[in-house]
Amino acid sequence: MTKSLFNFIKENKEKMFFVLFLYSLSLFSIGIVNYPYIDDISRRLNGQAKFGEHYARYFSEFSAYLVQGSRHLTDQGVATFLLSAFLLTVTSCLVLYCFSKNNKVSWISACASIIIGLNPWFLEAISFRFDGPYLVLSVLVSVIPFLFFDSKNSIYFVISIISIFLMFNSYQGSSGIYIIILLSLVLLRLLEGADFRLLIKKIITSFFSYLIAVVMYLIEMSLNPQLAMRGDNTKMAALHDMPKAIYNNLHVYFDKLYTQSARIWFYLFFLAIVAFVIYMVVNSKINRCIAFPVTLLYLILCSSLSYGIYMFLSNPIALQRPRYMYGFGFFVSIVLIILGSRTKFRPFDFCKGIVTMFLVYYLYTFTFTYSSVLYMQKETFVSQSMLLAEDLNDYITDNDQTIYVNSFLKDSHVFHNTALNYPILIDLVPSNSSLYWPNLLWFNSITDLNVNFVEYNFDNSNKDKFEIIEENKLWDIYRLDDEIYVYRDLQEIDYFHGSVKYF
Repeated sequence: MTKSLFNFIKENKEKMFFVLFLYSLSLFSIGIVNYPYIDDISRRLNGQAKFGEHYARYFSEFSAYLVQGSRHLTDQGVATFLLSAFLLTVTSCLVLYCFSKNNKVSWISACASIIIGLNPWFLEAISFRFDGPYLVLSVLVSVIPFLFFDSKNSIYFVISIISIFLMFNSYQGSSGIYIIILLSLVLLRLLEGADFRLLIKKIITSFFSYLIAVVMYLIEMSLNPQLAMRGDNTKMAALHDMPKAIYNNLHVYFDKLYTQSARIWFYLFFLAIVAFVIYMVVNSKINRCIAFPVTLLYLILCSSLSYGIYMFLSNPIALQRPRYMYGFGFFVSIVLIILGSRTKFRPFDFCKGIVTMFLVYYLYTFTFTYSSVLYMQKETFVSQSMLLAEDLNDYITDNDQTIYVNSFLKDSHVFHNTALNYPILIDLVPSNSSLYWPNLLWFNSITDLNVNFVEYNFDNSNKDKFEIIEENKLWDIYRLDDEIYVYRDLQEIDYFHGSVKYF
């Protein structure tokens, strides 16, 4: 296997360097923005990882210590983003190797492999400055067992258990990736006329290795009392409620994938699926009447199981963050890699190549759109924080540092405009107006005011009782009984959300 992999890399080194270049360029554009993404602001200030304590991600914990050279974390700038680019390149290389024929990879498949790490739902994972590389590790270790897919079953079995266990200890969002690769390899070999009994044996081996790894991880989780504080994020549905929970989770999963997607992504992916079915059936070495339903079954299973263990949770976690759904993006990349292989000079191959490359182009360029929006959000947040701090400074005392607000800061106008084309940005880019803890911590780290913002509903108050002490185009500041209130007109926000709703 090692010699074969080395020969594969040697024969395709130009394509692998190109993949590394594409990853590095994209991740560098995100990293250079210097946006403190959610948990980043806290880790910047206190240097604590706590991936293991809070999330049962012990592989991430110790990997962070190794990369940092210390148990105390510091912001390493774009270094972690470039590390993610390297790890994603290795991942793409291994996936291409698993699906290659005679060590040959087309340029189309090589380009399609970058969607493994640059699909819209994985962008959130790689945006974390401190743990992005370790989220990537969860994808990498999910791929490693398939380097031994054709080895002895015992070797494949043991390596699968170890890899899946490490995946759970780095990020559980990758729990569907092992399944996607397994089903994809089984489909290809089945349509190539491989022995069905051997494939069934491989599926059974994979099932038990996955099951053992899950049991091991559940035992590990039971030893961590902190996880009980995570609420429904780690709570499995009761056995009698499981069918209903699975249906509800998958319904929300596909609904969110659809509503978050730009229309051009959806249309091109639909064409890619149609081309994929035609390609698999026409090139099948078994009866086409069997190949067609088998291919459809593969698409249904992969798209559903890409959600991984999240489909068994008591509540649909897809409602919370896009990073819980990147398994589907990995599935898309596998479809595109297979579509891009074995191209010849004939009309159908030309058409499927065009569809693949257009979808790769639109998904890849979105990463730069995303980094641009992050930059504008950061600039807007910082500038407004300084303005608000200046207005509040004369009225804050050591004894009273609580500020009542109906909303926090404004979002960038660029964010508003761009989200009309890319609805996923509403969930992907944190809103400046949100009163959640990272925004509050970020504000205080910029201004050094150390104030506490509390949400307040002005609709139930008589403003005539308030004394206005500051008034400008951004907000009005009032005082009542020595308490400070900041009111911001929310008309723009209402208009924005209304616009997106009808996109």
